[in-house]
Amino acid sequence: MTDQNNNTKLLNPKEQHSSSNEPDSFVDVMKVLPKDALKVDHVFAWFTVFRVWATVFISYLMLYHCPWYLLPLAWVFAGTAITGLFVVGHDCAHQSFSGSWLLNEIVGTICMMPLVFPYNAWDLTHSNHHSHANNLERDHLWKPLTKEQVGKMGKLVKFVNYYMYGPLFFESSIFHHAYHFVVPFVSRKKRMEVTRSIIFAIIGGYISVSLALQLGSFFKFWLVPFLVFQFWLSTFTYFHHRLPPGYSPNNPTPVGWKTEKDWSKLYGGLYATVHVDYPSWIEFLVLDINWHLPHHVSSRIPWYRLRECTYSLLKAYGDKLHTAQFGWKLWRETTTTTHVYDEKLGYAPMKW
Repeated sequence: MTDQNNNTKLLNPKEQHSSSNEPDSFVDVMKVLPKDALKVDHVFAWFTVFRVWATVFISYLMLYHCPWYLLPLAWVFAGTAITGLFVVGHDCAHQSFSGSWLLNEIVGTICMMPLVFPYNAWDLTHSNHHSHANNLERDHLWKPLTKEQVGKMGKLVKFVNYYMYGPLFFESSIFHHAYHFVVPFVSRKKRMEVTRSIIFAIIGGYISVSLALQLGSFFKFWLVPFLVFQFWLSTFTYFHHRLPPGYSPNNPTPVGWKTEKDWSKLYGGLYATVHVDYPSWIEFLVLDINWHLPHHVSSRIPWYRLRECTYSLLKAYGDKLHTAQFGWKLWRETTTTTHVYDEKLGYAPMKW
């Protein structure tokens, strides 16, 4: 069985390799990764499914039996555990769970059903993100505002945008979630598959809400864990693709978005993607989704190979990559200084 916990933290910046040779494409980058980077361990993949569902079940037992004063801790644990279901579905959508497209869709759909997430609809929008990561004109996930956009805003609109793009960014995830239910109306791509996944998501929502009511409370057993899940989902995406100027300990180069004329897939996937270290208990429950650099090199890398691939990338291109430590400092600086696209700095704070 694959050992994904052989190391727990990143290499020290001093141990990382400094190379003057930059890769020309992801083909070059793949050469520095382990030979089995794309190999699917079917036994471990299925063990992961069992482990995630078992963890969710245990978290709800704790939620059901814990006294009222421990509810906040139980909610965080349960919401983080169900985020693991989303990550399994995430691997399925990238075809890194198994070699069978049908099996991937079945497992991914089932795992996302309790989260009321339409598997195929999300796959469609997520694929766009991977194809155009940090492209100011094409990527839709957490792209910064332009100075022209801000200049046209009234005070109220600017106030709302400041908080929705900044300190309260995680609440915007709910609107993004809801958008997947209208995808068939705005896109013809895979309309049948997308509509089918929406139907299954609605069924999943009905079942999970019904179970919550039978357990005693919609608020306690569904809504709060769901909001915790939304928090992590938006947090991971937000910090993977935003970083204040000069924050990375091993690379002072600004991380930002680029316009189409200056952008390249290599830039968006490798140089503008950030590895963020989270506490180990979070990494365990969410299947290392925060070890995100290799995932943008190739989305076919299974979750349990992301760590060793990250180490390989740091050894090869450590001084060119960006890493950060999740905490209050990163949260404060990112949410207050990365609102607006700046060609030289990468990001700039919104001016009032």
